[in-house]
Amino acid sequence: MSEAYGDDKRRKPLEVTSLALEQKLWAWIQCVEAQNVCLSRELIRMKAQDLQKELCDAWDLKFSDGWLSGFERRHALRCRQRHGEAASADSAAVYLGRQQLQDLTDEYAPQDIYNMDETGLCYAMAPARSICTRGARGVKKNKTRITLALTTNADGSDALPPLFLGRAKKPYCFKKRTAAQLGFNYRANQKAWMTGHLFREWLLNLDRDMRASGRHILLLVDNASSHNSDELVCTNVRLEFLSPNTTAFLQPMDAGIIAAFKRGYRRKQLRWVYDKIKRGEEIKSSNVYKVDQLQAMSWSKEIWQELQSKDTIENCFRHTGIVFNGVDERGKEEMSYGQDVDVEDIIIRAAELSL
Repeated sequence: MSEAYGDDKRRKPLEVTSLALEQKLWAWIQCVEAQNVCLSRELIRMKAQDLQKELCDAWDLKFSDGWLSGFERRHALRCRQRHGEAASADSAAVYLGRQQLQDLTDEYAPQDIYNMDETGLCYAMAPARSICTRGARGVKKNKTRITLALTTNADGSDALPPLFLGRAKKPYCFKKRTAAQLGFNYRANQKAWMTGHLFREWLLNLDRDMRASGRHILLLVDNASSHNSDELVCTNVRLEFLSPNTTAFLQPMDAGIIAAFKRGYRRKQLRWVYDKIKRGEEIKSSNVYKVDQLQAMSWSKEIWQELQSKDTIENCFRHTGIVFNGVDERGKEEMSYGQDVDVEDIIIRAAELSL
């Protein structure tokens, strides 16, 4: 069965495997678009999968990226901007910084090499781009933010519980319970970001935990002013700073770990939005993506735990070239770090998440 769609001219019409599913999916997209709700490929894929079950369709469609591209072409759908950090570094500085870090990490086993970095999460913000048939009307961005301090070791065996930083000491959504009672490590200040006092408090707690377990670790951080802890004496944590303007290439968190975390958060948020649409709830484009801080923290904790079960963390440490001495232990093959193409691509993808 085939049918021509869209207003662009072709010698041969694109083939439609399941016309009933195609028509119902297109009708759903038009309905959602009329409500000015941001649509992503993942949301469209979720709806298509549900429709296939609903229709008991004989065609076992996988709804791959290729299928989605064909569907978008047939209906003149495009990813459009809704109107409303990859630091530059000298290649010589990156090379020198990598060599210095390799000398440091050679003294430690991978499970004793840690990296900590903070990232902001605008947890209620809608995507900046939407798949639609025409230019989408802008929606005011919800910039409500929390900061997370994420820490893990090189082999991914010990992803520490995130430190959450928010503005309110007792957020309304906590419903008079403390963060500790809810299972979170949470601190608050006026700007919801890391301060010198909070970092020193966190570092002393980490040193105490390592001392209790009889471990000595290397902790890599960037040179943010809040990380200055010269007056502190740690017995079991060796604190080392990454060279300025090289963190985008040498810091494992910036090499894909944070990007993977934010992709996971976006998937959770998209599934939540899709379920609301599926239930037929009354939605407004201004708040369809809005979640409260407790929900955002719960999702974040789940996603961070899930990353431990994957190779993402180890691969990102490996890509920076600062550990494993440039050797892929799984294949015993030399890895080249002369090019930072993979790292740069991940950084660009992270920026596109708009989180």
